[in-house]
Amino acid sequence: MNDIREIVTKAVVAKGKKIIRETTNITPDNQADAILGCWIINHQFEAELSGDKANVLGEYEVNIWYSYDNNSKTDIARKVVNYEKKINTRNIVTDINRDCRDILITATQSPTCTNAQIVNDDICVDCTFELLAEVIGETKVKVAILHQNDYYDFTNEDFEDEINEDFIIEKDNNNQE
Repeated sequence: MNDIREIVTKAVVAKGKKIIRETTNITPDNQADAILGCWIINHQFEAELSGDKANVLGEYEVNIWYSYDNNSKTDIARKVVNYEKKINTRNIVTDINRDCRDILITATQSPTCTNAQIVNDDICVDCTFELLAEVIGETKVKVAILHQNDYYDFTNEDFEDEINEDFIIEKDNNNQE
């Protein structure tokens, strides 16, 4: 006969994700002739839970390698971009203790430059990244308890009769024919 027990544990109780697209303008020290490269580094973020939403505060650094002076010299323009985003979460567990919840944020796609172009004296950079929010909370899990009489004792003897130790040899012999 099985008994059911409820175990209180921490688990992912809600999830949400958001694709973030941002455009930022960077004014280089010199008038840019051409964009030679763009990369985004130092992405950092933290979050807090407010109701069923994750409030994310973060920043990343945009670096633009560009040429100037009739393409005879190069330089790098840098800008730290700060952002604040809200991610809606959807409950995946209904029986939770709402007082003991934490938020875990993961960048499932790091910030990348999708487009960079020179507009007047500025360089306009489009950036895309994705964040996943997971709410960790206390919930109950139901488990079945087996009694001593219900437990079947597997022994090595039971398995030894079922294992064909010559299966590799048989296959090799079949392949040679």
